[in-house]
Amino acid sequence: MTNHTQMTEQHGWEPELLCAVSNLVCVVKNGRIIFINPAGIDMLGAAQEADVIGRELADFVHADYADLLALGIDAFAEEEAGVPLKLRPLNAAPIDVQMLVHELRSGIGHMVECRDISNFIRASEEARRREQRLAGVLATVGDAIITIDQKGIIQTVNPATERMFGYAKSELLGRNVKMLMPIQYAEHHNQYLDHHIKTGETRMIGKTRELEGQQKDGTIFPIELSISELRENSQRFFTGVIRDNTERKKAREKIEHLAHHDPLTGLPNRNLYNERMERAIYRAKRSGKSLSLMFVDLDKFKPVNDLLGHEAGDAVLKEVATRMAACVRTSDTVARVGGDEFVAILENLDQWESAAVVAKKILVAVRQPIHVPSGQTAEVGASIGISVFPHDGSTLDDLTRCADEAMYAVKAAGRNAFMFYNQITRAT
Repeated sequence: MTNHTQMTEQHGWEPELLCAVSNLVCVVKNGRIIFINPAGIDMLGAAQEADVIGRELADFVHADYADLLALGIDAFAEEEAGVPLKLRPLNAAPIDVQMLVHELRSGIGHMVECRDISNFIRASEEARRREQRLAGVLATVGDAIITIDQKGIIQTVNPATERMFGYAKSELLGRNVKMLMPIQYAEHHNQYLDHHIKTGETRMIGKTRELEGQQKDGTIFPIELSISELRENSQRFFTGVIRDNTERKKAREKIEHLAHHDPLTGLPNRNLYNERMERAIYRAKRSGKSLSLMFVDLDKFKPVNDLLGHEAGDAVLKEVATRMAACVRTSDTVARVGGDEFVAILENLDQWESAAVVAKKILVAVRQPIHVPSGQTAEVGASIGISVFPHDGSTLDDLTRCADEAMYAVKAAGRNAFMFYNQITRAT
């Protein structure tokens, strides 16, 4: 076997230096290995140099790369950055390496260096798997996730952003995030961002706010926005998580509506009636105009339930609600405050007698036959008591009591009529 000194004299390279290299280094001539350093012996799983010297380099290259090696080792020398492939050590698992080939002096052969990149490959594959898992998660998230730089330019978006705003990813990247905002927010966005960058003051970072977004077709919709900040070297990025609040807002509005409205007729219930009456009294005090409160109790409603059933009774109540609402102005309020009890708040009356005109309209409207689901018709009437602000009282309780007393006076007098509270007081 040729010793290292002979190789140095014959070929002009220093085997001793190569022996200190931690990567596999070998010299290949005519496809066969004529020199290998100790690190290479270990990498190829050999017990001694003799197990490798004289063998073809191809013996230690994984079969998947046989076609590549068939191109000849000269082809590898042209790749300055090296070529990734797998080595097949003796009695060991394949190793991922980066192979660099340098042509030696004419006729000597080629020097082959292989750097073990197995850990790098595993780390890269794990990073890729994590990235794929993250991408999978982001693809299923219903919230839009948008990252912008400190100038407001969109850097990344997830699929939910495309669905929520109606833009393709290519239409969003590189554009200012203002495109996703209604004009009242877009006009101030850059100023706000600049102010935060310069001063660090913020009203948004780390908080959740309810705002509005604007879709590609111009539709404005409610959103819930939370923003976090990320610093990368000298760069600052902001990630916004955006939730479409449309359904939640509808649900909230529905709950609020149910809390303030009668589920059968859709009219304001007693709670909302009390609120509106208090506000109406306040406005009447400021304007000096009259305010009338009507208590309407249906006549002959119990027989409808008893003879035609509760479904017919519900139909009557809904129809009465519709007819009463048609008898007043849109600025007035009709509410259902009990089983067959309704009220009407009439505001801004030039003279309190104007309430009598409305009462007559209600009496006529309510008396008209009402068709019920059974195919039959029901007939009811109404007893109406009226109180007037400020003549009969200046509080909700006073006006309610007076209207109630007037209504019962109508009942006692024969029903199906109306009466003002002051008519009772004059009679007594």
